[in-house]
Amino acid sequence: MANALKGKSTVFLIFIAPNEDAAEAVRGFFENHYEFMREKSHREGPLKLLQYSVSESPEWKNDGTFIACPAPFFEGKFPEKTGRTIFVLSEIYENENGLHHHFIESKDFASEFDSMITTFNLEDMCLNQMKVIKSLWD
Repeated sequence: MANALKGKSTVFLIFIAPNEDAAEAVRGFFENHYEFMREKSHREGPLKLLQYSVSESPEWKNDGTFIACPAPFFEGKFPEKTGRTIFVLSEIYENENGLHHHFIESKDFASEFDSMITTFNLEDMCLNQMKVIKSLWD
C-alpha cells in the first residue's frame, strides 16, 4: 500500500569511516546495537519500531558532474572508491513518541558513540525526528 509510512518518525545516523580499522569498529558496534534493538524495541503499541536497517558501502569518488550521485552510476558503471566506508542506520517508528522513548533508552550508547567517533576519527551525522512524506510498497 502506497504511503503506509507517511507521517511515521525516522532517524538516520551516518558514519564515514576513514580506513578499514575504523570500519571494523563500526561493524562491531552495530553488531551490539542490533542485539540491543532486538531486545529493547517495541513490536506492538504506540512505541512500535516499524523498520530497522544498517547499510554499508564504499564511498565513491565524485567528479562533480552530478552533485548528489557520481556520473558513472548513470552510465551503469561504478565510480572509483575513495577508500572510506559509509554506514547508515535507519529506524522508522510508529510516531515521534516511540523514537523519543528509544533515545532515552539508548542513552548508555551515547558515550560509546562518542568514544568510537573520537577514537576512529569518524565523520558522523544524526538526522533525527524526521517525518516520512512519501513511501511505496510498505
